[in-house]
Amino acid sequence: MNIRIPAWWAVLGCASLLLACQNQPAEPEPADTIATSDAAWEDYRARSDHWRSVDRDFIRGEVAAEGLDNPRRPARTHRFGFDPNQPTEWYSTDEGRRIADIVLSFQTPSGGWSKRTDMSKRPRQPGEHFGYEFSYIPTFDNSATTTQIELLAKAHTATGDTRYLEAYVRGVELILEAQYPNGGWPQNFPLRGGYHDYITYNDQVMENNMTALHRVSLGKAPFAQAPNDLRAESAAALDRALDAALATQVVVNGKPTLWGGQHAPRTLEPMKARAYEMVALATAESVSLLDFMMDLDDPSAEIQHAIHSAMAWYENNVITGYRWDSDTREIVPEADAPPIWSRFAEIGTNRPLFGDRDHSVHYDIKDISMERREGYGWYTTAPSEVLEKYEDWKRRFPR
Repeated sequence: MNIRIPAWWAVLGCASLLLACQNQPAEPEPADTIATSDAAWEDYRARSDHWRSVDRDFIRGEVAAEGLDNPRRPARTHRFGFDPNQPTEWYSTDEGRRIADIVLSFQTPSGGWSKRTDMSKRPRQPGEHFGYEFSYIPTFDNSATTTQIELLAKAHTATGDTRYLEAYVRGVELILEAQYPNGGWPQNFPLRGGYHDYITYNDQVMENNMTALHRVSLGKAPFAQAPNDLRAESAAALDRALDAALATQVVVNGKPTLWGGQHAPRTLEPMKARAYEMVALATAESVSLLDFMMDLDDPSAEIQHAIHSAMAWYENNVITGYRWDSDTREIVPEADAPPIWSRFAEIGTNRPLFGDRDHSVHYDIKDISMERREGYGWYTTAPSEVLEKYEDWKRRFPR
């Protein structure tokens, strides 16, 4: 068995080992908070309240005009119902324009889009909500809003239709409006409360927004015709976001590690989300952020240090000689299995952690319910790809 310390005994899932272990979970060191005024946060809350009212009043007006008691719910789908990877020229076709027009119709008055909403069949109808899940309208979760922004930028490039330009500019403006004073982003904006208001790395919220702003700021295709003022604002917002990313990297015993799935907006400490998503290092979510950082042409010394430190954590906490068994829903020995990492690692000890719907946290995956074992990804191979990319990156930016 080849599992590096300190992960080896946690992988075994043996309760007696937990009792015998002398390592105790460590509290993360206080985050380097970013100086922001109370007035800036009050202004941010006021903007959120404003856009919530705008979206709400628009729907209420349509519902009243249609003589409905409640808004209709659009059709649900896993993502959005369309292929987001179509080439730019495809949007000059009849089918491409049809999809672009449907996406246009689902843009909220505040400028964003929803998740799990079918935007492939027909345009949104009067009195119909902007999304299937009413609590996620609009959202950055599950690649919502950034996906639609890029699609409409492609459609504008292909057709020259200014409706698409105006719509994607409004979408980028929502990302700018939704950015916290210290540079992070919540999962939803306008704010909805609860864990949705945390600075969110889960489902690539931070990384997707940073990627969009980076491409807009550089005028990279399909954003070559983005207005100059939008490009400048996007560049400034990206700088703030990178500062937030550096400040939220969890530090233990003076060493930067990874990021949590979500962090408190003001104190920046890692936070719990859903019942089974505990305070922990989030190995999969950190991958997408690192992937973005390594694409920067001229990363600062601070960003370079953050990348080197995170990669060292991955290298020191890899699990080899085991694979995930989809039948038993646990890891089993297999000599030639590719490297894996636990989805969550305890801060300070780096032990794999597993959560359940009753908010309990366990070191052994067999101690959680079968429903959660089957319904959540507890191990990941994603760090392997970013470690491979790191081999080239570190030659350009050595320690």
